[in-house]
Amino acid sequence: MLNEMPFECISEVNDLHDKLTEQQTNYLLKGELPSVKTYLQFEGIFNNQIVVWNACVCTMEEHARGHEVLDDPKQFIDIQVKGDMHLLRVGLNVSLIDHAMLERTIIMIRKYKRLHQGRHEYGLRSKTL
Repeated sequence: MLNEMPFECISEVNDLHDKLTEQQTNYLLKGELPSVKTYLQFEGIFNNQIVVWNACVCTMEEHARGHEVLDDPKQFIDIQVKGDMHLLRVGLNVSLIDHAMLERTIIMIRKYKRLHQGRHEYGLRSKTL
């Protein structure tokens, strides 16, 4: 997952804060929306520590293009920690990722209390494939 990020990953929360303040936003978006896949960086909590999430959010259809999936896959959250880098991949049952969907996804990640490394499947089966 680290190799697929089209930007320099951030591990220091203070570095992210500086960039967010400079751009006057709550997250750093890499690319244009709406899209079937987008990359972003935002602050969250993992294992009771404030971290920078280096994230990819994609539609289930886009995820299926590059990964073997079931005929009817579930949405997922995939977390990897490499040293002090926190990598996040989220697959959603939507046809496009827009700003509203991205903001709801960030809220979901921030509120999820039992995040741990690995893949978490959740929600209803895909209706987009």
